[in-house]
Amino acid sequence: MRKALIVDDHPVFRNGLKTALGGWRVFDAVDEAGSAAEARDAVDRGGYELAMVDVGLPDGSGMDLVESRAGLAGAPAFFVLTMEADASLARRAVRAGAAGFASKNLALGVLELAVRLVLAGEPYIEGEILRDLLTADAVLSSSRREGRRLVGGLTPRERAALDALLDGLNAKEMAQRLGVSQRTAENYQSAVYAKLGARSPVDLVRIALGAGLIASP
Repeated sequence: MRKALIVDDHPVFRNGLKTALGGWRVFDAVDEAGSAAEARDAVDRGGYELAMVDVGLPDGSGMDLVESRAGLAGAPAFFVLTMEADASLARRAVRAGAAGFASKNLALGVLELAVRLVLAGEPYIEGEILRDLLTADAVLSSSRREGRRLVGGLTPRERAALDALLDGLNAKEMAQRLGVSQRTAENYQSAVYAKLGARSPVDLVRIALGAGLIASP
């Protein structure tokens, strides 16, 4: 018996989606959950092949459900279907183990194909969101390459000076750490800013993030 679970706090939307799923003749039964707590209980009872999950729930986030249950034995394939659809949320959903991600504006015919793909073991991300996701990843990759190129142009001493600046040290403190005069430390500082094209400590942090020298918050 093939069963699906709809997790959404809007009864009208749940009913509409339930009707659509029934019309596709894919599932023998479709259950509903209007809160994160109800959804956790249903998923933990097991027996579902697919769970279509909204993000905004009255007692929590549907993403928490995906992150805590995806990949567990007996867990359904999670398909995140939400109005809050964007590239960053799609990335989070995929990393959490979601098999599908789309906006609620997706045409029913396309949603049916998406559901059938997920049930066949193929991941699905709505086209426009996927393009945004790939574009964001490409920009991030380009930023990382540029950051690594800039940092790679520093001498070992200048790299040590950059580390000191990222740690918030002033020229006097940097001189003590590196065992040089304060004047030399100031020269290192100037060279770091010039070679990296930085105008402020904020620029240094941005470049360091891109180069992978420090972790993003």
